Amino acid sequence: MTAPSWGDYLPFDARISGPLRELPRAAAEDHFARLMAARHERRAALAALAARHGVAGVMDLDDADAPAALGAWLGASLAAAGRDAFTGADAWRWTGVVADVALWLGDRVVARAPAVRWELCASHKKATGYQRPVLVGFGKVADRFYYVDVAHMVASWAQLAARGRPYRADFLATIEQVTLADA
Repeated sequence: MTAPSWGDYLPFDARISGPLRELPRAAAEDHFARLMAARHERRAALAALAARHGVAGVMDLDDADAPAALGAWLGASLAAAGRDAFTGADAWRWTGVVADVALWLGDRVVARAPAVRWELCASHKKATGYQRPVLVGFGKVADRFYYVDVAHMVASWAQLAARGRPYRADFLATIEQVTLADA
């Protein structure tokens, strides 16, 4: 596999540096609000990038095959990019793609589970999702503080692929299925 055809793909402008958990709350809230407002734009950017690589269905949140197809393409592309995908010259693009995939996948869950919604995780500072966009509102889970940090899961999976470690090409579909099972 060759390097991705980035075309005019530009990642979301986070306007932050460093981890979200270390930001003042107002900056984290601003980032969250801007990201949520940009969801449709981010989905369109991801769809255009995916379409250039033969992956369809990204704009359609109901396309049942899209998570598996997108995951297969992204995993193979990251494996081809290798270890420097997240540290080399295109790291900013790869990080952006992973963030866009997580946002898209979360939106797919929200579209199927009316009680589930995006929220800025503002619980205790030791929570792994602290000051990050997470999914909340899961009715089948007794813990009222339960959340799903889709971005964390997608990023962990992407790191495995880029490092040449074994990864499941259907992992995005699995994240979606398991998350919806808790809705």
